[in-house]
Parts: sequence; C-alpha cells; structure tokens
Amino acid sequence: MNFDNVVDRRKTYCTQWDYIEDRFGKGTKDLTPFTISDMDFRSPKEIIEKIISRAEHGVFGYSRWNHGDYKGSIKNWFFKRCDTIIEEEWISYSPSVLYSITLLLEKILEINGKVMTHTPKYDGFTKLLKPYDLFEIQLKEDESGRYFTNFSKIEEGFKQGVKVFLLCSPQNPTGKVWSIEELTTLIKLCIKYDVYLISDEIHMDVVRKKHTPVLKLDTLRSIIVSSPSKTFNIPALGGSYVIIPQKDIRKKFIDHIKNIDGVSTAGIFAVLSTITAYNQCEYWVEELNKYIYKNFELVKEELNGYMGLKVNIPEATYLMWIDFKETGLKTDEFQERLIKKGKVAIMSGDIYGDPYKIRFNVGCSRKKLIKGIKGIKLGLNK
Repeated sequence: MNFDNVVDRRKTYCTQWDYIEDRFGKGTKDLTPFTISDMDFRSPKEIIEKIISRAEHGVFGYSRWNHGDYKGSIKNWFFKRCDTIIEEEWISYSPSVLYSITLLLEKILEINGKVMTHTPKYDGFTKLLKPYDLFEIQLKEDESGRYFTNFSKIEEGFKQGVKVFLLCSPQNPTGKVWSIEELTTLIKLCIKYDVYLISDEIHMDVVRKKHTPVLKLDTLRSIIVSSPSKTFNIPALGGSYVIIPQKDIRKKFIDHIKNIDGVSTAGIFAVLSTITAYNQCEYWVEELNKYIYKNFELVKEELNGYMGLKVNIPEATYLMWIDFKETGLKTDEFQERLIKKGKVAIMSGDIYGDPYKIRFNVGCSRKKLIKGIKGIKLGLNK
C-alpha cells in the first residue's frame, strides 16, 4: 500500500472535504481539512475487490449478519490481535457505535440515571449523554504527554449511585492506551459497586502500545462496542458490532434493534467489509501504523516548541492532541489565525473539553501533512 498516494476526495459527498463550511462557516470551503476522524487513504485492495465483486452480482436483496462467517471474523480478530477470547454468541450487529452506546444506556439505566466518563471526551459522547446525570472524571496530563485518571474520584462517584462507566479505549481525543493495571483497578471497582463498564474500542488497532480489550479481563460487568471502520477507513460502508457477554442485556439489545427500531438487517457491504478486513488485511494495519508513526514524528519535529506549541506523540489513534496554551492565544483567536492565515481546518479542543488544545488528524499523505504543518506555522506567525 502506498500511503503517500494522494487521493482527491472532493465532490464525493465527503464530510471532511466537501462540507468544511458546516463546521468552520461560510467562505471556508477552500481550507485544507484535518478534522473528522476518518483518513484520506484508500482502503485495503482486498476490501475494494470484494465490494466490486459483490456489486457486479447485481442482486441486492435482504442479507444477514447472524452467521459464523461474520461473527467468526470478529472472534478471530480479537484473539490474534489481543489474545482475547470472545464467544460468537456474545456478538451482535449494530448500525453504529454511538447507536450501540445509546441503546445500552437505555437498557441498563432509567432516564436521568447516573453515568460516568472521562473528560476531555469525544464530542459524540457529549450528545448522547445529555439525558443522564453525568459524572465527569478529569484526565490529568504529565510533562511527557501521558494521561492519568483518578480512581478515588471514580469510587466516590460509584458510591453516589453511578451505574454505568463509559470508557473510550483507546481514548479519543488524548490517544491514551489504558494499561492492564488501570483497567483491572477500574473493573474491580465496577464489580464492587455493581457498575456496568461500556468500552468503546473503535480505535483499538491504530496503536503504538499494546491494547487490552476489557473483555480479556472481565465478562461479568464489561461490554465492548466497536467497528472496523476507523482501522480500515470504511465508515461509509456502515455497520458496527457490540460484544455483550451478559445474556439478559444481550437479549434486550437484539430484541430492540429487531422488533422496535427495525435496524437489525445489515447492509451486505458492511458485512463483507468486516469479514474481509478481519480475515485478510492484518498486514495493512501494520503498514498503516508505521506510516502514522512517521507522521507523528514529523509533526513533533516541526511543531514542538514552535511559538509555544507543545506536541507529544499519542499512544494510539491517528489524532494528535496539540497544546497551544503557551502561545498566549485564546481559542477563538488561534482558530481565526489557522483559518485566515494558515488556510487549514483543524478541530478546536473546546468541543472535547479543553479550549487550549487542537485535535490534528494526521491520517493522510505526507504531502498533505506538510501543508498542514506549514498552515499551523503561518497561523502563529505575526
């Protein structure tokens, strides 16, 4: 795979490229975007060939996901990547990860029930957690850019009636990979206080450190929601999956998507892309991670210390969480400079919970990345 290859995504109804003005206002469509968390890379050739082959069949009737080919590919992926045993009966299709979380919260909690999560957090979490009583745990950062949680405050919240902990693992936007020790401590607290742990592991494969799925450590209170969409750059093909060891919750979940929401029929391209990705494309993930790491190194080399910027290489994802507090600029001023002078669109950390950060998507060619680096520098120059 040639990750240096530049693919023109404009005029493809692409959220990142064609709808910049939705996020950055009128007159910004000429910006180079480093925003929404998808990549500019072509997906593995095996997935593309499978989709073309199926499209040429020409009959697109109803299809099913509930079979060994689909669930077996997910089971095998977790075992070979993370040495984690998953039972096929635990797996269910879902339209999206955020849908899965929303429905799981509904089945586990009453409206206004108590939920805990970390901040800064993925803005999708912010929207779906609005109906609930939210306890937020602030992640603390050390000088090396590593993030740490506060287990004392977590236990305090559990004592006050929190019944679900929503974990992002690896964490978006900080890129933190949770250690086995951290996960073990959290799981023990969940078991002690009868709290369910819902773990969003959609970024599990794009990592620089070893990722540990929560189901490797616990099947009593833990649930995983995930998808191959981030890893293989296939979100437009649709679909995700949820892994629920708890029979009662799993039954409620599947009954709801089938009999109430009517979304249990998976698109055939979602099913085929998952099977193909997990069975044939592990080599592509290894190449991707090497390329992303070199992108990280380039950004750090060029921007760390530049006009007060602080850049650390994250432990996971293709998203850099860059600190600009020492530049002396406020959020609005920095964004205005990036847009008007730098001609780049980069997500403000404000929507994730930290107004002095930007989330810089480096899932792109080196050529585009250099343009982004130059844009940031231009934005900071007086």
